[in-house]
Amino acid sequence: MVATIRDVARLANVSVSTTSRALNGRDDVSPEVRQRVLEAAGALKYTANLHARALKGATARTIGVLVADTSAFSFNAPLLSGIYDAATPRGYAVIVCNASASPTAVRDAHDMFVEKRVDGLLLNSVRDGPGPLLALQAAGIPFVLLNRHIDEPECDSIALDYRRGTYLAARHLLERGHRRILHQLGSRDHPPSQDRFPGYRDALHEFDVPFDPGLVLFCDTMAEVHQHVREAFERTPRPTAVMAYNDENALPILLALRELDLRVPEDVAVVGHNNLAIAQYLDPPLTSVAHAVRDMARQATELLFEKIAWPAQQEAWTPRNVSYQPRLVVRQSSGTAALLTRSA
Repeated sequence: MVATIRDVARLANVSVSTTSRALNGRDDVSPEVRQRVLEAAGALKYTANLHARALKGATARTIGVLVADTSAFSFNAPLLSGIYDAATPRGYAVIVCNASASPTAVRDAHDMFVEKRVDGLLLNSVRDGPGPLLALQAAGIPFVLLNRHIDEPECDSIALDYRRGTYLAARHLLERGHRRILHQLGSRDHPPSQDRFPGYRDALHEFDVPFDPGLVLFCDTMAEVHQHVREAFERTPRPTAVMAYNDENALPILLALRELDLRVPEDVAVVGHNNLAIAQYLDPPLTSVAHAVRDMARQATELLFEKIAWPAQQEAWTPRNVSYQPRLVVRQSSGTAALLTRSA
C-alpha cells in the first residue's frame, strides 16, 4: 500500500499540517520535529505525487543543478554542456548553485530550489547526507544524483567509474615496471578522491606490490601539489612514477619535476586524469584517463526528464544506477617501452 501524508504524521506523532510544513521546509517547525517527520517519511518510503505541483499550475519549466564546487571549471564545463544538451531543446531553464559557497550552502540551495518550484534537480553534492534527499522525496521533487552516490535513501544516480579509471592508470604504470607510484589525490574527504583510491590499491594487489601509505598525497590546492610532490622526490627511495588527481594537477607536478632536474618520462612517468584538451599539447604529451563527463550529464538529465513525466498513477518508479566506464589514452609522458611483460 502506498503511504500517505497521514501515515507519515501518525508515525511521527504530529499533526498532518505540521507534517506538511516540515516536508516543505517551513521555518515554523522545530529541527527535532522536522527530523522526526523526515525519518518517518523515509521509513514509509513516502513520496508525494510528482505531478501535484504541475496540476496546480506551479511548474516553471526549470531544473536546478547543485555542483560540488563551481571553481572546478574543467569538470563543470562539460558537465553543464551535457545538461544544456538535454534541457535546452525542451525549453527548460537551468539554475546552478554552488555547494561549497558556505557551510549552509546545500540547505540554502535546496530551500531556494523549492521556493523557485523547479521541476527537478541534478545533485553533484550529497555532503549533508540523506536528510535533504528525504525532504526532496517527501516533497515530490524528482532528482538524480550526478557523479555521486549514497547508500540511503535509494535513488537514481549516473556516475563516472573513478575506481576503474585509477586502476587502469596504475596498471599501465605497473606493466611498465614501476613499483613506487606516487598517487596524488584531492582533499581527503572529497568523494572523487575516496572513489579513486581503491582503484590504486586494486592494481597494487594484482601485481603483488605492497601498499606504502607514504606514496599517497592528499592536496587541497595546486600549490600544495607542487610542494608535496617536491618533498616526495627529495626523499629516498624516490618514486619512479606519479598519478595526478587530474590533468590540471599534472601541471605543478611537471614543474616540480623540472625544478629537480628530473626528466619525463626518462626519469619519472606521469599520468593524468580527465583527458583535457590541453593534455595532448603538454611537453611531453600527457597520458590521461578519459571520462565521458558530457555524455554522463546528458544521460542524467534525460533520466530526470523521464522522472518528471512519470505518471504517478502507474507503477512505482524504480531507481536506476548507471556507471560510465573510462578509457586510458596513452601518450609520451608514461613512456613507450614496457619494462615488464605481463598479461592484462
